[in-house]
Amino acid sequence: MKRLQPVRRLLPLILLGLGVLGFTLLVLTRPEQPSRSVAERTWRVTAQEIQPRSLAPRLTLYGHVQSPRSAQLQAAVTADVLRVPAREGRIVDAGADLVILDDRELQLIHTQRAAEVKDLEAQLRALELAHERDQAALERERTLLQLAQRDLQRARDLQGRDLGSRSAVDDAQRAMEQQALAVANRQLAVNDYPARADQLRARLDRARALAEQARLDLERTRIRAPFRGRIATVPVAPGERVRPGDPLVTLYDLDALEVRALIPATYLPRVRAALEAGLKPAATGHVDGQEVPLVLQGLAGESPAGSAGVEGILQVQSTEDDLPLGRFITVELALPEQPGVVPLPFEALYGMDRVYRIEDGRMRRVSVQRVGEWTDASGKTRILVTGPDLEAGDRIVTIRLPNAMDGLRVTEAGE
Repeated sequence: MKRLQPVRRLLPLILLGLGVLGFTLLVLTRPEQPSRSVAERTWRVTAQEIQPRSLAPRLTLYGHVQSPRSAQLQAAVTADVLRVPAREGRIVDAGADLVILDDRELQLIHTQRAAEVKDLEAQLRALELAHERDQAALERERTLLQLAQRDLQRARDLQGRDLGSRSAVDDAQRAMEQQALAVANRQLAVNDYPARADQLRARLDRARALAEQARLDLERTRIRAPFRGRIATVPVAPGERVRPGDPLVTLYDLDALEVRALIPATYLPRVRAALEAGLKPAATGHVDGQEVPLVLQGLAGESPAGSAGVEGILQVQSTEDDLPLGRFITVELALPEQPGVVPLPFEALYGMDRVYRIEDGRMRRVSVQRVGEWTDASGKTRILVTGPDLEAGDRIVTIRLPNAMDGLRVTEAGE
């Protein structure tokens, strides 16, 4: 029994070693498996053979109707609103009554101002007549003064020869001094005339200015349309009390409508070149199923914050009375003809600047520049691209692949 105990202890280790040896023999003696070859996948695509040519690009823009001649008419006087003929959205002719204010208070002020003017005019005429009388009287007073001086001299001569009395000399002296005083007073009145006349004229000028202001204020109780236009807002109603500066009516000129549409930075060089060449690219606006003829007049002086482009200013060429201010409008802008452009389906353009052509059964990336859109004879809209690497006869992929990449193996449909 004691001899068998060591063997029993080593038996698990012997069995484990035999198992490892058997597994190793199985691995070493397993048959070789043939390697599998993975075939490259081929993607079926559609393609179009291209021929660069000269075409006129067309841009699709989006803008709003605006007017540089939009007027907010405000109250110029303090008065009650009597009537409001204006109605929001209505088209009015130049000179049409929009708001009528109560003019009774202003009529009273105008009457008072006019009466003040007439009174001052009468005072000025009376002063002028008095001045003329004073001048004539001054000449007479001077003549009388000369006579009094001769009388005084005569009385003194007689007294010196003992032919006259002292009292006669005194009387002559008194008469001469009284006449001298009369001449001095008359001369003072004549000399004082310019100052009095200037003062009166200044008062008259001020009274006339106040009367004219009162007349203008009276006219301003009838607010009229300064031009033919559409009424945008009417914030007042009869019975309200308005003061100078209060808004009454807002309207815009129908003959000065324009559309402002953002032109993306990609197309700005072509648009600027056309404008600098003196061209006025034509455009067509689409709103509510109708077409509105437009002409590009220029570009805005500043770019909206955060936008990648500049607003184009397009003038409306026909009077469209149903174009409200701020209305959204789609614009198709026609640019001058450009050589070397290629029309492609929209699906052919990946991102904004690449297409793929087929070379030896594989897709090869070609960098292009988008220049606009174009409508073919069948009425389909195509995108126009140009690029130095595009050549006549190239076959461009015209289907959108989610995994498109340079070198992807493809085959054309129908091959």
